[in-house]
Amino acid sequence: MALFSKHDRKKSTKAVKNGATTIAYGTKITGDIFLSASLHIDGEFEGSIHSDNIITIGIKGRVIGDIIAKGIAINGLFKGSIESATIELLPNASAKGKLTYHELIIEKGANFEGETIFREANLLDIPVNRLEADIPLTLPES
Repeated sequence: MALFSKHDRKKSTKAVKNGATTIAYGTKITGDIFLSASLHIDGEFEGSIHSDNIITIGIKGRVIGDIIAKGIAINGLFKGSIESATIELLPNASAKGKLTYHELIIEKGANFEGETIFREANLLDIPVNRLEADIPLTLPES
């Protein structure tokens, strides 16, 4: 028995290996969630989610509310607002609401209705890992 469909697997397997919290199909939760771990949702959730990690909404997942996270991949239903460095709408996604992002990816087959707002990564309210060079970069003298 597989946990994820073939579309979810490529986006969610890494999160599960790193100890993701899962809201399983058949589970309905209402409230607020604050977490540092990844979160995978195959059930129903209504409320707000704050995470400094990755959130995935599986093909059977249904979320109504507000999300602030480092990254989010949606392959189910979402209604509300999201603020995230990266938002990815996978082929089975149906999203409606307000998306504030630094990087937005909408795959063929995804459905989106609403407002989008681009922001530089340093202006988002969520932490974003930045790559830093081992050696300071300098310009050659002319």
